Amino acid sequence: MRVLFVTSPGLGHLFPTVPLAQAFRAAGHRVRYATGGLSLAAADAGFDVVDVTPGLDYLPVYMPQEPGADSSADHPMFAEDPEDAELATLFARVSGVMVDGALKAARDWLPDLVVAPPLQGTGRLVAAALGVPLVEPRLGSYDSGARLRTLLHAGMAPHRARHGVTGEPPRTIPLTTLPPSLTALLPEDRRTPEARPVRPLPFNGGAVLPEWLAERPRLPRIAVTLGTIEAQWGGLAILGPLMEAARGVDAEFVVTLGGGDPALLADAPPNVRLVDWAPLDLLLDTCAAIIHHGGSGTMLTAAAAGLPQCVIPRGSYQQTGADLLPARGIGIVAEPRTLGAAECRTLLKDERLRDNAHRVRDELLAMATPAETVEWLVASLG
Repeated sequence: MRVLFVTSPGLGHLFPTVPLAQAFRAAGHRVRYATGGLSLAAADAGFDVVDVTPGLDYLPVYMPQEPGADSSADHPMFAEDPEDAELATLFARVSGVMVDGALKAARDWLPDLVVAPPLQGTGRLVAAALGVPLVEPRLGSYDSGARLRTLLHAGMAPHRARHGVTGEPPRTIPLTTLPPSLTALLPEDRRTPEARPVRPLPFNGGAVLPEWLAERPRLPRIAVTLGTIEAQWGGLAILGPLMEAARGVDAEFVVTLGGGDPALLADAPPNVRLVDWAPLDLLLDTCAAIIHHGGSGTMLTAAAAGLPQCVIPRGSYQQTGADLLPARGIGIVAEPRTLGAAECRTLLKDERLRDNAHRVRDELLAMATPAETVEWLVASLG
């Protein structure tokens, strides 16, 4: 079977799909990605990739700039609780620029199955155009919302009309990587009861381990990350108060810059290590806690490691963490300007947080693996 993965540009959109793609390939199926931008990194994971938007700068696609406007002010990419209509408009725009290239790649290769997250509207269009089933892995709580998916579908109408696509895929199979206890905490309109749970196996790329990461730390280590979106487009300066507070905490902090400007954190104290990038799953193996931007991929990677988490509610429209972590008792939420030593000590010393984090980790381990999910998918598709 030929399986085409269609993902939006951005590592947070790509990485959660890679374990499923690896499972398809390990089961003997051919896998190809149709994507663009940062998600061309699928090639580094060993997959064939078609660049559907060669040379395109995605920054103005994600964040179109009005004259004299602040490029990040009130933008749905960074909003704590963005409106469904705003996100639908955003991802219809991102999906729209990919339609022509992805549809050509699909017609050239003729896949038997398309895999695409719900916010990548091109995947559904391609599956409908080719008359093949669609697998929709939900990447977080927002893309589980029925209203958002309906609005995105409407936003893709001009592209469907351009290509004469009038129907829907013959079958759509939703998957979810959220464990049941977190799914139960979602608002009703963001649940997908029919979605089949699949264990989120962390994938963050490979690396030749630097010496500091290969060794066990001498002090408790706290990872700090804003992902790649906020780091590059919004700036790392919001971590300034945390860096100052770190001086008074008996711990080591590792801040992943994600392509951001390290000069913004030039006054970081000696117990803060700045690294441009490190595979998050490998980093978290050495950590006692994590402070992050609230992205669902980061949250689930930390959950798989069984770590207490602190969410800074900025830097990701996927505010899964800020919504769910406190309710489940595995994390806290703090504002960047007030995040300090007290929150860091809570992450390190609150046994209730750690015990609950271990329970969620065990819950993830009980979910079907990507390999088991592929076996079920192939059998159910006949």
